[in-house]
Amino acid sequence: MLTLTQIRALRRTVDDAWRSPVADDVAAAWGAPAGSALFWRSSASHVVVVPDGVRGVEKPVYLRFVPETADGARGFARGTLLHARLSADHADVAALVPSSSGRLLERVATPLGDVLAAAVRRVDGDETGVDDLTPDLAAAWGRGLARFHTAAARHADVVDTAPGPPLATLLDDPDEELATAAAALTRTLRDLPPGSLVVGHGDHELDNLRWRGWRPVCFDLDEAARRPAAADVASAVRDLLGPDPTAPAHPDLLDAFLDGFARTSGTVVTPHALLPHVAALAATHLVDVRRALDLPPGDLAEPADSPWLPDLADRLARHATTQRQIVLSATRAVA
Repeated sequence: MLTLTQIRALRRTVDDAWRSPVADDVAAAWGAPAGSALFWRSSASHVVVVPDGVRGVEKPVYLRFVPETADGARGFARGTLLHARLSADHADVAALVPSSSGRLLERVATPLGDVLAAAVRRVDGDETGVDDLTPDLAAAWGRGLARFHTAAARHADVVDTAPGPPLATLLDDPDEELATAAAALTRTLRDLPPGSLVVGHGDHELDNLRWRGWRPVCFDLDEAARRPAAADVASAVRDLLGPDPTAPAHPDLLDAFLDGFARTSGTVVTPHALLPHVAALAATHLVDVRRALDLPPGDLAEPADSPWLPDLADRLARHATTQRQIVLSATRAVA
């Protein structure tokens, strides 16, 4: 994810009408006039929306971009390339929009430095949250992830193998309970039976899907990489697991998802098999959040130009606390 410093730098350019000269520079690469791109959000990437579309595309277009020096820049570029190939294959992915130069990935000079940028059309489909899920819809979600793996298998050359969780950074953590869990998880992951890898989405959560009938259409492929199928399933179903993955918050929906995935992919993943991967993912998120919280406390004390900053920092800190608890509970269950 982007750091608070990177998020603040962009937000300081955003005016009261949600316009930004940085957004203008990015949108100009797609032929959109100045002032037409409006700030939407910043998380793993910055996102702005052009409500009236860009040249040749009338519906709203979302422009996503990251600083070229950001930790996630390589994943952004690789994910965009995979997205382009899947789109050309008519897979269930959102449609990318070429820039005025015909490129799907652009390097754009902005007042904040060079950024990598891509544009995606809004998906005409339903947004579904956990509270809207039924077992049948959860099974369709599992089938959708399995279809993604099948479609992406042809393009394994464009993505990296997912790095292991950054457990080494936690082994000497002053939080002794966390350090002990990191050591136990390191041994557990080392002893997992080797298996074949899939080209996984890495973030096939409901937030990154829109539904056309019973088929989920995905976007945001920044985390796409070669990884075990169970690891990719784990990254998808976090909302079904909740804060204690050893006692899933939505067991019926989880079972339906896993059944749909197994029937389509031929790969059986049990709730217990998810646990080491859930712990590894939570450890990664914990380290990422700590890295993102890169501003000193004095900068978070209700700054006049960034009144939203303390709340964002607080939400990230709470997220880190939740990820710590997931590491501990999931590791205890498998170590």
